[in-house]
Amino acid sequence: MMDLEGFPVRMKQLIGHDSANSFARQVGISESLIRKYLAGGMPGIEKAAQIAQAKGVSLDWLIGGEEAARKEAAVVSDDFALIRRLSVSASAGNGALAEHEDDIGTLAFRNEWLHRRGINPRAARALTARGDSMEPTIRDGDILLVDTSIDRVIDHAIYVVVVAGLVLVKRTQLRLDGSLRLASDNPVFAPEDIAASETDQVRIVGRVMWFGRSI
Repeated sequence: MMDLEGFPVRMKQLIGHDSANSFARQVGISESLIRKYLAGGMPGIEKAAQIAQAKGVSLDWLIGGEEAARKEAAVVSDDFALIRRLSVSASAGNGALAEHEDDIGTLAFRNEWLHRRGINPRAARALTARGDSMEPTIRDGDILLVDTSIDRVIDHAIYVVVVAGLVLVKRTQLRLDGSLRLASDNPVFAPEDIAASETDQVRIVGRVMWFGRSI
């Protein structure tokens, strides 16, 4: 959510003792636009992201204030959603990293693209896969786009789950007896079954809706 009244105040905090001209050169935006923002105008999401990146601040904080920075999973404009990329590594192997929630940046996706794939932009988060148990589908280092509004198993798909404090990415199946099966796409790894009496120890973080990788 954009905080119209507070945005000029935060811009002035970023500028500090610099001139508007100097700040404009630092962020790569014209001085006339900077003065417009200081007078109460709001930038588009791309310009706001450019300022936030140049000055090393959270985009959530810049356009929404502290409350938005705490609550928003993504900053959403008419055309784009800036999805938070978290320092969580979802293990696709035998071992996993402990769960963290620190931001390490944002990824921009078109809202139309997200909605076409059934992804809730405000609940989406980007994680990094580690390990080889989900190969060849998901490889070590792939970026996972996870819809955290899907917090229960609704189909036999790939989910991010937390078990005993470990973050795992597995093909997850809810079975008729109430148990859960966590399976790997790599046949080297045997599936793990969690009894119905122990499923309350498993937290479904969200459903993996898309993944991408560098080539």
